[in-house]
Amino acid sequence: HVLLLSSLHSSHHVVLQLVYFIILLLLLSVIPNISSFSALAPKILPIATNHEDEPTILSLSNIFTPKEVDDILQLIDSSLLTPTSAYQEDVFSKEAWDAEDAILRNIVQPIVEDGTIPPPNQNNNNDSSEKEAALRSFVHAVTHHPDRITEDDIIIGANIIQRREAIERWKSDEGLSIMKLSMDYDMMKEEEGDTTINNVDWDAISLGKRYEVPSEVLDRIQHVIPTVLKGGTSSWTTIDATIVKYQEGDLQVPHIDPCDATLLICLQPCIEGGSTCFPLLDPPRRLENTIGDGYLFFSSQEVTMDDDQDDGDNSTQGGGERERNLLSLHHGGRVLKGDKIVMQLMLEYNGDDDVQAWHDEVVTL
Repeated sequence: HVLLLSSLHSSHHVVLQLVYFIILLLLLSVIPNISSFSALAPKILPIATNHEDEPTILSLSNIFTPKEVDDILQLIDSSLLTPTSAYQEDVFSKEAWDAEDAILRNIVQPIVEDGTIPPPNQNNNNDSSEKEAALRSFVHAVTHHPDRITEDDIIIGANIIQRREAIERWKSDEGLSIMKLSMDYDMMKEEEGDTTINNVDWDAISLGKRYEVPSEVLDRIQHVIPTVLKGGTSSWTTIDATIVKYQEGDLQVPHIDPCDATLLICLQPCIEGGSTCFPLLDPPRRLENTIGDGYLFFSSQEVTMDDDQDDGDNSTQGGGERERNLLSLHHGGRVLKGDKIVMQLMLEYNGDDDVQAWHDEVVTL
């Protein structure tokens, strides 16, 4: 009996181990394994430019296979994405404006209730100034009763002011001329049959939402860098990594990336619209997004120094001086149908070579 029980117990133990092993295999078969991504170099195709001072832009095909993209999207969906703090993504959002007004009203509410200052809307007969009533009340409170406002609340108010100043800069003549480069005609208001940029429908502007790339995703996609750039991660540092999600109606305003190179990878193309556009090139370029493909472009260029010009503040590792290339200004076209998801890596060159032209640093060029 003892031998029989021992034998049965041993057999039961073996069966349990086998069941656990099968379950483990099943789990491994459904968990994305992006550490197994291929290190095959994507196909690199230069996008023609007509002038030597135009930035190098490369089309990259087959960066990721459809299966690899699915694995990345699964990891993204299973992660709690953190909105980035380095961008003012909601700068045009009416919802954000209303939420900020509620915060400002809440800050001044105690000194309004005790009669120290009047309510934000009192003596306000101008509809256009109504929009700034809460902010004016906050500024009045800070100016005349600073002892009643906490330091934390002052910082909150300062951030709100900074965001609203950014809106006003976009509405300046210079801002309008830049915004014009990304405007679809259905986002402008017509007056007497003439469509002009001065009548931008600002309420129609909605920006894509940016999130930090989860570390488990970022750590395992670094293999892409050495397949396209000489020196790989030893010469190129990722200074910013974001996932940008666009819903219908979203776009990205014209801007220049604050880095040497940008790797833009499409994880989910939209059905219509959403092109990556370089409006200052000759001719302007409107680049379509395809799943698993992407673009590599450079936003800096070597500074041409005069003999009597000192070294300035643009010195960088790797020799030479670099500045922003204005022609690299780009924007994300408005998504007209469907959703779009892209992953963006901003790269800074820290190699030892004295780089004269960025296309010399591309692996296959």
